Amino acid sequence: MVITGILKKQGTRYQIEVDGEYWIILDAELIASFHLKKGLEITEELQEEVRRAADFRKGRERALYLLEYRDHCRKELVDKLSKNIERELAEEIADRMEELGLLDDRKYAQKLARHLILVKKRGERRALQEMMIKGIDRDIAVEAVSLVEPDENLLQELIKRKYLRYLGDEKGRNKVIAALMRLGHDYGDVIQAVNEAEESLERE
Repeated sequence: MVITGILKKQGTRYQIEVDGEYWIILDAELIASFHLKKGLEITEELQEEVRRAADFRKGRERALYLLEYRDHCRKELVDKLSKNIERELAEEIADRMEELGLLDDRKYAQKLARHLILVKKRGERRALQEMMIKGIDRDIAVEAVSLVEPDENLLQELIKRKYLRYLGDEKGRNKVIAALMRLGHDYGDVIQAVNEAEESLERE
């Protein structure tokens, strides 16, 4: 097999033809690093090496774009990259992002735990579930959740903001309890908060 054409496409990208047929599009930097030129004999092994390098470069650029847009945990990033390149390469790229300090599951978990508990008003149990669904290791998730100190009046504020209008009868009370339980709050804490909210309504 011989490289029979190197045709400029867009910017620094070139289309490489082998034996008169399209093979791959490469950046000029890769062409230079592999010393590719018209008339060069190219083995299947070299083709595979070049393809892998091209996929790594494409995956690395995609990873940088994704991480610039928002934080990701490692599994989430690898899953997204694996849609277009081999998972093994995606794992290597994730390693590189960690080395650069752009990917850190522990920091990501701490940020996500604060968001889920303080902003989304999730209970610890629900927060853990959502973090693990995203691919965060359980031990890291547990540690992150343990570092969050929610306001002791969190449930009271949540009831006042979203559920107060349902209180006043047994059906509404059960609806509020079920909603707060779905958010992952402990049953005992929920009952106490609902009782206090009802007592507050009665005093008004």
